[in-house]
Amino acid sequence: MLILRLVPAVPRPVEVFFVHYDPAGRSGTLVSASRTASAGGTSVRVEEALRALLAGPTPEERGHGISSEIPEGTALRGVQILRGVAAVDLTSAFSRGGGSSSMLARVWQVVYTATEVRGVSAVQITLDGRRVQALGGEGVPIGAPLHRPAAVPTF
Repeated sequence: MLILRLVPAVPRPVEVFFVHYDPAGRSGTLVSASRTASAGGTSVRVEEALRALLAGPTPEERGHGISSEIPEGTALRGVQILRGVAAVDLTSAFSRGGGSSSMLARVWQVVYTATEVRGVSAVQITLDGRRVQALGGEGVPIGAPLHRPAAVPTF
C-alpha cells in the first residue's frame, strides 16, 4: 500500500522594488525589500510579489527614506506568464499624476519586481486590460515587453 503525505508548501522570500531618493530629493534609484510569497508557480509568485509592491513600503522602510512612485489606488487586475513574459494588468490609476521621473520609477518598480521571479525575463504592462503605447504625458514607452536594463536605472 502506498501512502502519500502532503507536505505544506513553505513560503519563500521574494524581492519587491521601491524607490530611494538622495538627501536632496533630486535623484532616485530602485532598492529591494524582501517579502514573503508562496512556493506556488511562477504566475502566483509574480502576482503575490506585485500585490506586496502595491501595498507599499512598511513604516520602518518609510522611516529609512524608502517610498513608492506607484499611485495609491493602483490595483492588480491579473498576471499571465507566456514564454517568460509577464503580462501585468494594472488599473488605470497607475497612469495618474507625477512627472517623467515618477513615471519611469513606477514602470521600473513593476518590471524589476516581476523579473525578480524565476522564469520571468520581461514585463508587458497593460492598463484596464488594454495595451497602451506610452505612459503619461512624458511618453514613457510601455507598448512592448520591457526587460531589465544592464544597470539599475536612476531617475
